[in-house]
Amino acid sequence: MTRPVRSSLLGAVMFLTVGVALTGCDGFVIGDRPPATSSVSAAPESSASATANPTPVALPMLPERPAPGDGWTAFTDEQRLVSFEVPESWTVEAIEDPGEGFEEGGLHFGVSNADGATLAQLHTRITPPVEECAADGASPYVVLSSEPVDVPSTAEAEGSIDPRFVVRVIQGFRFFSSYGITDVVGGADGAACVLYNTAQGPDHIGLYSFGDAVQLRALDPTQVGSRTQSFATIAEAQKRFSQKDFDAIRRMIMSLQVAS
Repeated sequence: MTRPVRSSLLGAVMFLTVGVALTGCDGFVIGDRPPATSSVSAAPESSASATANPTPVALPMLPERPAPGDGWTAFTDEQRLVSFEVPESWTVEAIEDPGEGFEEGGLHFGVSNADGATLAQLHTRITPPVEECAADGASPYVVLSSEPVDVPSTAEAEGSIDPRFVVRVIQGFRFFSSYGITDVVGGADGAACVLYNTAQGPDHIGLYSFGDAVQLRALDPTQVGSRTQSFATIAEAQKRFSQKDFDAIRRMIMSLQVAS
């Protein structure tokens, strides 16, 4: 079966999926798509020559990716900045309006299964978060799964780690979970206000995310929407993420390649 891929709309920008976008589907503005090349001024002899003779610099691009076979196919964006494997029956679509929280020129794609359920979103050029977290505002969280993933990271801040694919749950009135790539630990002493599924990429990528949500928070009953999923216990969450259907999601996200 040929997997429909509609990327032409690329436009002008633990305890379950929450945060600004529940299940990674809500709350994300598409910016102008960056051109294949950008122009910067070479060291000029004069300001006039700098304006008149800019030196074009090609953005890094991924090489052609071999077809994975066995019912899977490779998706690569038009600029060859990101690529990942996906089952042939799943659909990759450009997100026309991802909402606020992104800089111009980002890539925004959603991945849905054959039933139309959104399983993951990929975003680049995420606006770096600026948030204070008081000790009494942090919620306990648990890492259910953590595996190294080969994607670029330029993170150097305190708490930075090599990129990993993680499944985490955070405790509100129930246990909420999220999965994705991160290059930063959640918080000190097993508690956090927000868990981020983000990694810091090179300049042409910026802060990027591939998972079910960009960030995860603990919720109270008034914040739970119709698409919010939660678990009564950690054991219930562990059972969900050990099921066979999640293996395909894990493989897809861990197959991500980012041009660097």
